[in-house]
Amino acid sequence: MRKIAFVLLGIATAIGAVAQVTKPIRYDSFKFGKAYYHIAIADLSTQQVSIETVLSRKLTPAAQLARENETTVALTGTFFDPSTGYPVGDVLVDGNLMAKGQRGSVLAINWQGIPHIFDSGFQSMVDWTDYRFALRGAVRIITAGKVSPNPKAQKFRDSRIWSRASRTAAGITEDGRLILAATKGNVTLSELGKALRTRTVVDAISLDGGGSTFFMYRGKTLIQPNRRLSNLLVLKESSDTMAGLPGWVQVSGWVARR
Repeated sequence: MRKIAFVLLGIATAIGAVAQVTKPIRYDSFKFGKAYYHIAIADLSTQQVSIETVLSRKLTPAAQLARENETTVALTGTFFDPSTGYPVGDVLVDGNLMAKGQRGSVLAINWQGIPHIFDSGFQSMVDWTDYRFALRGAVRIITAGKVSPNPKAQKFRDSRIWSRASRTAAGITEDGRLILAATKGNVTLSELGKALRTRTVVDAISLDGGGSTFFMYRGKTLIQPNRRLSNLLVLKESSDTMAGLPGWVQVSGWVARR
């Protein structure tokens, strides 16, 4: 009987170890240059991961906003007016355009949960029909594997965008994984792009940074912002595949059919 118990314990331990290793969202960190980076890597081949945008009508403590939306990973979203919290770019939440700002590059999630990064012209409209979530107003830093940030060409006028600052970014790797990254180090957009290239990222945008830099992983705040935020980019991990399927929405912790 004791031998059987030990065998069962060993099997349970092995299963637990495999479950830990195969989580679809995992954390990593690395140093590039003088800056230390936190990253979350999402395996999008499983329907256990959903990528969403979160928008608050008022400026809210970042950790509170993340916890209220039951996130696994939370990252600073797009730029916003620090006095009102209103984003400078479009914010699409569950198919609804909640904020308008026709500028900058885009991270958009289609109805199948697949992320796309693309550029949008200044003051041009985007047809959001095919997308469920999106953040606009970002700076493109990697295009088809080339680090080539050019915020002036994208009509960004604030010089702080291309100076050294704490940064956040979202990128897609060669094998289709999504990476969310943040650093408290003072880095340029080019340095940020080069750091992400070491993680095989081929397309990436820089989101809001500076005093807005925020990164939370599984309930632990790894980078605390200096101000309240109004919007986030988040990852959610679930064993319930229904929550990530088109036609299902999560409202106050409940999954409901449209």
